[in-house]
Amino acid sequence: MGKIKDIDVEDYWHVINYNYSQIQFAEIKASAVISIYSILIGLGFTLDILDDENDYNLGFDSFYWIIKVILFIAAFYFTIVSLKRCIQCILPILNIAVKKSPLFFGDIKNFKDFESFNGSFNELLDSPKEYKTHLTQMVYATANITSIKFFNVNLAMRHLLKSIVFYALFFLSLYLL
Repeated sequence: MGKIKDIDVEDYWHVINYNYSQIQFAEIKASAVISIYSILIGLGFTLDILDDENDYNLGFDSFYWIIKVILFIAAFYFTIVSLKRCIQCILPILNIAVKKSPLFFGDIKNFKDFESFNGSFNELLDSPKEYKTHLTQMVYATANITSIKFFNVNLAMRHLLKSIVFYALFFLSLYLL
């Protein structure tokens, strides 16, 4: 095998920027899931308002009310779980242990003033090996954040599909049973 060329600092930044774009994409997907639930809620209220004759039957006078309640509880459960996953995607609780760095915006609080930040930042830029170590930490941190966000949003989307199926079955049961 041939020797891999020296990695340029820009290569690190490309990976970091790619991870940030994936983080944004996961958050957009979570926002879309929340928007779909808003549409479903609006649709549910609209169907209720348009049904002047009360064609649907939610009475407890027959055995079918048990089926209707089970369908609604299942749909509601998947809705809550999906929305919880969306919130976890948008506002994750992160426990990623990395060394404090002047490159990471979350670590700015570790510097008491601009002078201490400036000294630390310039010292870091003067040491190419240390600078690459900090960039590697950022790649690691952003990749972990991306992974956590996609895990949560993918589960949210699966639960969204399940809840839509159960809501559809519930509304059909209102009119058919």
